[in-house]
Amino acid sequence: MNTSEDHIPEKVTENIYLKDTFYLGREKFAASYFVEDSGEIAVVETNTNHAIPGILQTILNSGFELSQIKYVILTHIHLDHAGGAGLIMSKLPDAKLIVHPRGARHMISPEKLIESVKSVYGEEEYKNLYGDIIGIPEEKVISLTGGQSVSIGRRKLTMLEAPGHAKHHNIVYDELSGSVFSGDAFGIGYPRFRYEKGDLIFPSTSPVQFDPESAVQTYKMITDLAPERILLTHFGSVENIGEIHTQLLDWIEYTTEYSSKRFLEGNRMEDLNEKLSEDLWGKFDKRSVELRGKPLSVEEKDFLFLDADLNGKGAAIYITRKNL
Repeated sequence: MNTSEDHIPEKVTENIYLKDTFYLGREKFAASYFVEDSGEIAVVETNTNHAIPGILQTILNSGFELSQIKYVILTHIHLDHAGGAGLIMSKLPDAKLIVHPRGARHMISPEKLIESVKSVYGEEEYKNLYGDIIGIPEEKVISLTGGQSVSIGRRKLTMLEAPGHAKHHNIVYDELSGSVFSGDAFGIGYPRFRYEKGDLIFPSTSPVQFDPESAVQTYKMITDLAPERILLTHFGSVENIGEIHTQLLDWIEYTTEYSSKRFLEGNRMEDLNEKLSEDLWGKFDKRSVELRGKPLSVEEKDFLFLDADLNGKGAAIYITRKNL
């Protein structure tokens, strides 16, 4: 996506803007946000290297200068959130990167991240997906979590530890606007699956650090903030927070129940992945029928395939470790 229309931000609320990063060439699949106050800007989430030119151009098209960017903030270091961090920081000599302490070393020296991706996808596909991931000078990286905050203008952006999806996960709370930038800590919910009767929102249980008990605690922590809106990286602003909380708890209960059942049936490794994938697709279809009276189409399942596949693998790893 390279048209001028692709670099016009969506205004979420006063001073907060959403930029579609067109991750994997898809619209409304992954977002970056930026917050402006009193001439200072914080960018939340970078997606991959491929997204960085569009993010920067969108800020320029909004009437700002790149020199106004004070912070780049990552909710966590999975590459669909942080793969472009090194590149964007190389374009912003005065900005600082804010990241969870568990993720900081991987942003400074990303070699382990790179090798992990290459071992799964190979060299060519690694570059196709992410470009060349580069490290960030240590002096430009600030580790924050547990209620620590930074200020842009009159706003305080607070980093709150949010495990469950990953141990290196923060949410970012903007008390002034009542907004929570949730990363993957309050589910995934694409606009195309929002209906009159409710939204299809589901947790991200992807490998390798999924922990259902921590996830449930994180959902409660976020809900207890009583935010006006939650800004999902995947994807966009949601305000029906109580309904989403209930749905996420239902998914977690289902995931833990069926992963235990399949493990006790003797399924292991690939068989366990396959069975859990079948269970998850069944849950998706059931929820789709509840919301609109029909199951997911083939095309809709294709759109959700990556999430469903990762969620099944994450559940398999969780239940295997639990029973070691």
